[in-house]
Amino acid sequence: MTLVVGGATPEIGFLVADTLLTFEFQLKGHRGPVNGQFHALKIQILKSNVAVAFAGDAAASCWLIRELHAKITADPTVDPCSQLLASYNELPASDSSDCDFLVLQLTPKGPKLAEVTRGGVLYYRRAYIGDDSEYKRMQGLRRPYATPSIQHVQQPDGTFRLTPLVLTEGETEFAEVSNAMDALTHGRRRGSVGAIAGCVTRVVNARISGELEYLQSVEVSLSPWEGASGFSVLSSNSGRRGVGIYYRSGKMGFLFVVGDDQPCHKEYAETIEAFIGIASAKYGLNMVGGTWDK
Repeated sequence: MTLVVGGATPEIGFLVADTLLTFEFQLKGHRGPVNGQFHALKIQILKSNVAVAFAGDAAASCWLIRELHAKITADPTVDPCSQLLASYNELPASDSSDCDFLVLQLTPKGPKLAEVTRGGVLYYRRAYIGDDSEYKRMQGLRRPYATPSIQHVQQPDGTFRLTPLVLTEGETEFAEVSNAMDALTHGRRRGSVGAIAGCVTRVVNARISGELEYLQSVEVSLSPWEGASGFSVLSSNSGRRGVGIYYRSGKMGFLFVVGDDQPCHKEYAETIEAFIGIASAKYGLNMVGGTWDK
Protein backbone atom coordinates (compact mmCIF):
# COMPACT_ATOMS: atom_id res chain seq x y z
CA MET A 1 0.00 0.00 0.00
CA THR A 2 0.85 3.68 -0.06
CA LEU A 3 0.04 6.96 1.61
CA VAL A 4 0.04 10.28 -0.24
CA VAL A 5 -1.38 13.45 1.34
CA GLY A 6 -2.01 16.64 -0.60
CA GLY A 7 -3.29 20.15 -0.05
CA ALA A 8 -4.15 23.18 -2.17
CA THR A 9 -4.84 26.61 -0.71
CA PRO A 10 -4.61 30.00 -2.41
CA GLU A 11 -0.98 30.38 -1.30
CA ILE A 12 0.43 26.83 -1.39
CA GLY A 13 0.07 23.44 -3.05
CA PHE A 14 1.83 20.37 -1.70
CA LEU A 15 2.10 16.58 -1.85
CA VAL A 16 3.82 14.33 0.71
CA ALA A 17 4.33 10.60 0.14
CA ASP A 18 6.09 7.49 1.36
CA THR A 19 8.31 5.45 -0.98
CA LEU A 20 7.78 1.79 -0.05
CA LEU A 21 6.44 -0.66 -2.63
CA THR A 22 4.54 -3.58 -1.11
CA PHE A 23 3.56 -6.85 -2.71
CA GLU A 24 0.83 -9.41 -2.19
CA PHE A 25 3.44 -12.14 -1.66
CA GLN A 26 6.89 -12.02 -0.09
CA LEU A 27 9.48 -11.89 -2.87
CA LYS A 28 12.71 -13.87 -2.92
CA GLY A 29 15.63 -11.61 -2.08
CA HIS A 30 13.43 -8.95 -0.44
CA ARG A 31 15.70 -7.68 2.31
CA GLY A 32 13.44 -5.12 3.85
CA PRO A 33 12.64 -1.40 3.71
CA VAL A 34 16.25 -0.22 3.17
CA ASN A 35 16.52 -2.16 -0.10
CA GLY A 36 16.10 0.46 -2.82
CA GLN A 37 14.67 -2.13 -5.19
CA PHE A 38 11.42 -1.95 -3.25
CA HIS A 39 11.01 1.82 -3.22
CA ALA A 40 9.75 4.26 -5.83
CA LEU A 41 9.15 7.94 -6.53
CA LYS A 42 5.41 8.12 -5.84
CA ILE A 43 5.20 11.85 -6.65
CA GLN A 44 6.46 12.75 -10.11
CA ILE A 45 6.85 16.38 -11.22
CA LEU A 46 6.06 16.24 -14.93
CA LYS A 47 6.67 19.95 -15.52
CA SER A 48 7.14 23.03 -13.38
CA ASN A 49 3.41 23.37 -12.64
CA VAL A 50 2.16 19.75 -12.73
CA ALA A 51 2.88 16.87 -10.35
CA VAL A 52 1.17 13.46 -10.23
CA ALA A 53 1.15 11.02 -7.29
CA PHE A 54 -0.10 7.46 -7.34
CA ALA A 55 -1.39 4.69 -5.10
CA GLY A 56 -2.50 1.17 -5.90
CA ASP A 57 -1.10 -0.87 -8.78
CA ALA A 58 2.44 0.52 -9.04
CA ALA A 59 3.28 -0.95 -12.45
CA ALA A 60 0.09 0.29 -14.12
CA SER A 61 0.26 3.66 -12.36
CA CYS A 62 3.86 4.31 -13.38
CA TRP A 63 3.10 3.33 -16.98
CA LEU A 64 0.18 5.76 -17.09
CA ILE A 65 2.32 8.54 -15.61
CA ARG A 66 5.08 7.89 -18.18
CA GLU A 67 2.48 8.11 -20.94
CA LEU A 68 1.15 11.38 -19.51
CA HIS A 69 4.69 12.75 -19.17
CA ALA A 70 5.39 12.01 -22.85
CA LYS A 71 2.16 13.68 -23.98
CA ILE A 72 2.72 16.77 -21.84
CA THR A 73 6.32 17.06 -23.07
CA ALA A 74 5.12 16.90 -26.67
CA ASP A 75 2.19 19.27 -26.08
CA PRO A 76 2.33 21.50 -22.96
CA THR A 77 -1.34 22.49 -23.46
CA VAL A 78 -2.56 18.97 -22.65
CA ASP A 79 -4.88 18.92 -19.63
CA PRO A 80 -3.20 16.41 -17.28
CA CYS A 81 -6.36 15.27 -15.49
CA SER A 82 -8.41 14.70 -18.65
CA GLN A 83 -5.54 12.94 -20.39
CA LEU A 84 -4.76 10.73 -17.40
CA LEU A 85 -8.43 9.77 -17.08
CA ALA A 86 -8.69 8.96 -20.79
CA SER A 87 -5.56 6.79 -20.75
CA TYR A 88 -6.69 5.08 -17.56
CA ASN A 89 -10.06 4.13 -19.01
CA GLU A 90 -8.38 2.68 -22.10
CA LEU A 91 -6.72 0.02 -19.92
CA PRO A 92 -8.58 -3.21 -19.15
CA ALA A 93 -10.28 -2.89 -15.78
CA SER A 94 -8.65 -6.10 -14.59
CA ASP A 95 -5.21 -4.54 -15.11
CA SER A 96 -5.73 -1.25 -13.31
CA SER A 97 -8.83 -1.44 -11.10
CA ASP A 98 -6.98 -0.20 -8.00
CA CYS A 99 -5.06 2.77 -9.45
CA ASP A 100 -5.63 6.11 -7.74
CA PHE A 101 -3.96 9.44 -8.52
CA LEU A 102 -3.58 12.92 -7.04
CA VAL A 103 -2.78 15.65 -9.55
CA LEU A 104 -1.41 18.96 -8.26
CA GLN A 105 -1.42 21.89 -10.68
CA LEU A 106 -0.30 25.50 -10.33
CA THR A 107 -2.70 27.72 -12.25
CA PRO A 108 -3.11 31.52 -12.64
CA LYS A 109 -5.92 31.23 -10.07
CA GLY A 110 -3.78 29.31 -7.60
CA PRO A 111 -2.97 25.67 -6.82
CA LYS A 112 -5.53 22.97 -7.75
CA LEU A 113 -5.63 19.44 -6.34
CA ALA A 114 -7.56 16.69 -8.09
CA GLU A 115 -8.13 13.00 -7.46
CA VAL A 116 -8.33 10.91 -10.63
CA THR A 117 -9.92 7.46 -10.52
CA ARG A 118 -11.60 5.34 -13.16
CA GLY A 119 -14.84 7.02 -12.12
CA GLY A 120 -13.69 10.54 -13.00
CA VAL A 121 -11.97 13.67 -11.67
CA LEU A 122 -12.83 15.34 -8.36
CA TYR A 123 -11.22 18.49 -6.95
CA TYR A 124 -10.39 19.01 -3.28
CA ARG A 125 -8.64 21.43 -0.97
CA ARG A 126 -7.22 18.48 0.98
CA ALA A 127 -7.08 14.83 -0.05
CA TYR A 128 -5.21 11.61 0.47
CA ILE A 129 -4.87 8.33 -1.41
CA GLY A 130 -3.68 4.96 -0.18
CA ASP A 131 -4.01 3.19 3.13
CA ASP A 132 -6.96 4.47 5.20
CA SER A 133 -5.70 3.04 8.50
CA GLU A 134 -2.22 4.51 8.00
CA TYR A 135 -3.75 7.90 7.24
CA LYS A 136 -5.59 7.75 10.57
CA ARG A 137 -2.33 6.82 12.29
CA MET A 138 -0.58 9.74 10.61
CA GLN A 139 -3.30 12.13 11.74
CA GLY A 140 -2.80 10.84 15.27
CA LEU A 141 0.90 11.68 15.01
CA ARG A 142 0.28 15.20 13.74
CA ARG A 143 1.32 17.93 16.16
CA PRO A 144 1.10 21.75 16.06
CA TYR A 145 4.13 23.18 14.28
CA ALA A 146 6.35 25.43 16.40
CA THR A 147 7.17 28.10 13.84
CA PRO A 148 10.65 29.69 14.09
CA SER A 149 10.46 33.45 14.56
CA ILE A 150 13.40 34.34 12.26
CA GLN A 151 15.06 32.97 9.14
CA HIS A 152 18.47 33.31 7.50
CA VAL A 153 18.15 34.65 3.94
CA GLN A 154 21.21 34.38 1.71
CA GLN A 155 22.10 37.57 -0.14
CA PRO A 156 23.55 37.87 -3.68
CA ASP A 157 27.06 38.35 -2.20
CA GLY A 158 26.79 35.06 -0.27
CA THR A 159 26.21 36.60 3.15
CA PHE A 160 23.10 35.92 5.24
CA ARG A 161 20.58 38.36 6.66
CA LEU A 162 18.19 37.67 9.53
CA THR A 163 14.55 38.39 8.69
CA PRO A 164 11.24 37.62 10.45
CA LEU A 165 9.61 34.34 9.41
CA VAL A 166 5.84 34.38 9.00
CA LEU A 167 4.17 31.22 7.73
CA THR A 168 0.73 31.10 6.17
CA GLU A 169 -1.90 28.64 7.38
CA GLY A 170 -1.19 26.42 4.37
CA GLU A 171 2.57 26.43 4.96
CA THR A 172 2.02 25.46 8.58
CA GLU A 173 -0.26 22.62 7.48
CA PHE A 174 2.41 21.38 5.05
CA ALA A 175 5.03 21.38 7.83
CA GLU A 176 2.71 19.46 10.18
CA VAL A 177 1.85 16.85 7.52
CA SER A 178 5.54 16.43 6.59
CA ASN A 179 6.55 15.90 10.21
CA ALA A 180 3.70 13.46 10.82
CA MET A 181 4.61 11.44 7.72
CA ASP A 182 8.23 11.34 8.91
CA ALA A 183 7.07 10.02 12.29
CA LEU A 184 4.81 7.45 10.63
CA THR A 185 7.53 5.99 8.42
CA HIS A 186 10.11 5.98 11.22
CA GLY A 187 7.71 4.05 13.45
CA ARG A 188 6.52 1.64 10.77
CA ARG A 189 4.73 -1.32 12.36
CA ARG A 190 3.80 -3.25 9.26
CA GLY A 191 4.73 -3.39 5.60
CA SER A 192 2.27 -0.96 4.01
CA VAL A 193 3.79 2.51 4.44
CA GLY A 194 7.49 3.28 4.75
CA ALA A 195 10.45 5.23 3.41
CA ILE A 196 14.20 4.69 3.18
CA ALA A 197 15.53 5.99 6.51
CA GLY A 198 12.25 7.88 6.83
CA CYS A 199 13.13 10.07 3.82
CA VAL A 200 9.61 10.86 2.63
CA THR A 201 9.06 12.64 -0.69
CA ARG A 202 7.87 16.24 -0.41
CA VAL A 203 6.74 18.44 -3.31
CA VAL A 204 5.64 22.05 -2.94
CA ASN A 205 5.53 25.28 -4.93
CA ALA A 206 8.80 26.84 -3.79
CA ARG A 207 8.84 30.38 -2.41
CA ILE A 208 11.63 31.66 -4.65
CA SER A 209 10.95 29.97 -8.01
CA GLY A 210 7.17 29.73 -7.60
CA GLU A 211 7.40 26.32 -9.29
CA LEU A 212 6.81 22.81 -8.02
CA GLU A 213 10.03 21.41 -6.55
CA TYR A 214 11.29 18.39 -4.65
CA LEU A 215 12.52 19.52 -1.26
CA GLN A 216 15.96 18.66 0.11
CA SER A 217 17.15 17.72 3.58
CA VAL A 218 20.43 16.75 5.19
CA GLU A 219 21.29 14.95 8.41
CA VAL A 220 24.74 14.61 9.94
CA SER A 221 25.98 12.68 12.94
CA LEU A 222 29.36 12.24 14.57
CA SER A 223 29.87 9.76 17.37
CA PRO A 224 32.67 7.57 18.76
CA TRP A 225 30.69 4.49 17.72
CA GLU A 226 29.60 5.38 14.18
CA GLY A 227 32.10 8.05 13.24
CA ALA A 228 31.03 10.53 10.57
CA SER A 229 27.69 9.47 9.13
CA GLY A 230 24.38 10.88 7.98
CA PHE A 231 22.48 11.22 4.75
CA SER A 232 21.50 13.90 2.24
CA VAL A 233 18.27 14.03 0.25
CA LEU A 234 19.17 15.75 -3.03
CA SER A 235 16.83 17.03 -5.72
CA SER A 236 16.97 17.71 -9.43
CA ASN A 237 14.40 20.39 -10.22
CA SER A 238 15.76 21.57 -13.57
CA GLY A 239 16.14 19.56 -16.75
CA ARG A 240 15.43 15.93 -15.94
CA ARG A 241 13.74 15.78 -12.54
CA GLY A 242 14.28 13.33 -9.72
CA VAL A 243 15.43 12.69 -6.15
CA GLY A 244 18.61 11.17 -4.74
CA ILE A 245 19.51 9.93 -1.27
CA TYR A 246 23.21 9.57 -0.43
CA TYR A 247 24.55 7.82 2.69
CA ARG A 248 27.83 9.19 3.93
CA SER A 249 29.05 6.13 5.89
CA GLY A 250 27.77 3.59 3.36
CA LYS A 251 29.33 5.44 0.42
CA MET A 252 26.25 4.70 -1.66
CA GLY A 253 22.86 6.08 -2.51
CA PHE A 254 19.58 5.68 -4.38
CA LEU A 255 18.29 7.62 -7.38
CA PHE A 256 14.62 8.06 -8.29
CA VAL A 257 14.07 9.48 -11.78
CA VAL A 258 10.85 10.99 -13.14
CA GLY A 259 9.51 9.05 -16.12
CA ASP A 260 11.93 6.15 -15.65
CA ASP A 261 10.85 2.56 -16.23
CA GLN A 262 12.88 1.49 -13.18
CA PRO A 263 11.55 2.58 -9.78
CA CYS A 264 14.99 3.05 -8.19
CA HIS A 265 18.70 2.89 -9.02
CA LYS A 266 21.38 2.01 -6.46
CA GLU A 267 24.80 3.59 -7.03
CA TYR A 268 28.06 3.35 -5.07
CA ALA A 269 30.26 6.45 -4.76
CA GLU A 270 33.13 7.34 -2.42
CA THR A 271 31.83 10.88 -1.88
CA ILE A 272 28.60 12.79 -2.31
CA GLU A 273 30.30 14.83 -5.04
CA ALA A 274 31.02 11.59 -6.92
CA PHE A 275 27.41 10.50 -6.41
CA ILE A 276 26.21 13.80 -7.90
CA GLY A 277 28.55 13.22 -10.83
CA ILE A 278 27.14 9.75 -11.45
CA ALA A 279 23.58 11.14 -11.30
CA SER A 280 24.51 13.65 -13.99
CA ALA A 281 26.53 11.37 -16.27
CA LYS A 282 24.27 8.29 -16.19
CA TYR A 283 20.82 9.75 -15.63
CA GLY A 284 20.96 13.41 -16.70
CA LEU A 285 20.06 14.68 -13.22
CA ASN A 286 21.25 18.03 -11.88
CA MET A 287 21.36 17.06 -8.20
CA VAL A 288 21.50 19.83 -5.60
CA GLY A 289 21.43 19.57 -1.82
CA GLY A 290 23.27 19.61 1.47
CA THR A 291 26.81 18.27 1.79
CA TRP A 292 29.24 18.02 4.69
CA ASP A 293 32.54 19.67 5.55
CA LYS A 294 35.60 17.62 4.68
